[in-house]
Amino acid sequence: MGNSISTTAPRSAGGRASVVDFRERIVESYADYLTDESRYGPADADRLVLVSDEAQVADALRDARGSGEAVTLSAGRTGIVGGAVPMGGVLVSLAQMDRLTGVERSDDGRFVLTAEPGLTIAELERRLESGELGIDPSTLDEREGAALDELRAESADWFYPPDPTEDTAHLGATVATNASGARSFRYGSTRAHVVGLRAVLPSGEALDVSRGDCRADGRRFELSDGSRGVSFDVPSYAMPATKNAAGYYASPGMDLVDLFVGSEGTLGVITEVRVVLSPRPEGILSAIAFFDSDEDAVAFVQQAREELEPLALEFFDSLSLDFLRERKREEGSSSQIPDLPDDARSGVLFEQGFTEDELMDEYEAWEAALSSHGSSMERTWGGMEEAELARLKALRHGLPEQVNSLIARTKATHPGVHKIGTDAAVPPERLSDMLSYCRELMSDAGLRYIVFGHIGDSHLHLNILPGDPDELLRGKTLATEVARRAVELGGTVSAEHGIGRIKHDFLRIMYGDEGLSEMAAVKRAIDPDGVLNRGVMFPAELL
Repeated sequence: MGNSISTTAPRSAGGRASVVDFRERIVESYADYLTDESRYGPADADRLVLVSDEAQVADALRDARGSGEAVTLSAGRTGIVGGAVPMGGVLVSLAQMDRLTGVERSDDGRFVLTAEPGLTIAELERRLESGELGIDPSTLDEREGAALDELRAESADWFYPPDPTEDTAHLGATVATNASGARSFRYGSTRAHVVGLRAVLPSGEALDVSRGDCRADGRRFELSDGSRGVSFDVPSYAMPATKNAAGYYASPGMDLVDLFVGSEGTLGVITEVRVVLSPRPEGILSAIAFFDSDEDAVAFVQQAREELEPLALEFFDSLSLDFLRERKREEGSSSQIPDLPDDARSGVLFEQGFTEDELMDEYEAWEAALSSHGSSMERTWGGMEEAELARLKALRHGLPEQVNSLIARTKATHPGVHKIGTDAAVPPERLSDMLSYCRELMSDAGLRYIVFGHIGDSHLHLNILPGDPDELLRGKTLATEVARRAVELGGTVSAEHGIGRIKHDFLRIMYGDEGLSEMAAVKRAIDPDGVLNRGVMFPAELL
């Protein structure tokens, strides 16, 4: 182990990438590739490259570097900060790189899977549940083959804990943004589950690094990238003690793997991820409890964090529930939104792992905590039955979908309008302060909004729903104030969505001009021509 590492030649499966090099054809036949869930734009691409192996990625980067073109990386396009939206140049899609390619057993007895970046979180879960892993045994050595046989027999007993709200998110993209969802409260962020990766650097060389291979000497790293040496210092800012997906990870003595996790594709194209699985709980009790007020719900969360061991805690404020009721009335009998209890003014969705012997004790513990805050198991939905879990899923996923639907209707009249969503997290002891601040800010502004999110990590999404361009401008100003307040409280401006093209100013609030300059210096060292995801994370002019 040291602070230096060398690159290798990229791997090839043979064949050439599919290339669409007519802008008109891209717009006409591949328009979906020009956007993500942020609806940021207008987008433009001179060339679309659909890669299926690492060597094709390397060829695309070498070609772009030779012509001076910028490269934008794309996969599932579920992001909401514009990171996958091209501003001209070359658009490289990794969606076809979706295989599980390897498995081994770690020293602690867990399984490590090797996957390409285009595999979705949902598909990974389906394969583990079914045991149909799709790994070609002929490509494995004897030790790996034995691990594959063992995992096939035990696959239902293991799972990959990170669970972004959008489970069609691609594995590589969640690693690139350190996006982990609600279960990070119990299992840690995505970074904690990544034990190694391969990434093609802008030079076209591949970096293959496992945890422990390369650690910073203080803050300094050295790479041998083909014919040149690369030396750089990671930024000197302090990382917040919260769930965080803002900026390059930086810490004295840090592992090189952690620099690439959360780097938003600005340093290298992740072509392979090695993730460690965790034992799946024997059973999971999932329920949403309803409360008489947001204050009761927050107090319940604080007790649950201290006294119980939930896998996840998610919050729906009173305005969120009213918003769903309103949308259900508008949609009528065709609505998929479940009927909410009339007396429900706030909700907390919780997940609890258990064994059969523990179930009754766990149930009683949750009942006691709920009763302390004006709720009870009788005021919950959920359990373990498929129908109940489907109702929970409809609520959990339905809220952001309904927000997007409303904004789409507004855009029909005001095309430039979009949702404004904050992604701040604060230390647990400052959660009530943050929620109160958001309420007061929005009440004074008179704009429509709702609050929901991963409250176990004190990670809340304030969603501002502007009705016209004037409200959009006012909402952007308010979102900046929310970001500023989160930093003042010791938190982060982005806990899971990253910065992308949209939130440059938020990153400046968090780390200042000096921090942004230090990040830009890292990128210039690895990507001197500014080829990769130019304009993502921080402004291109810093390069």
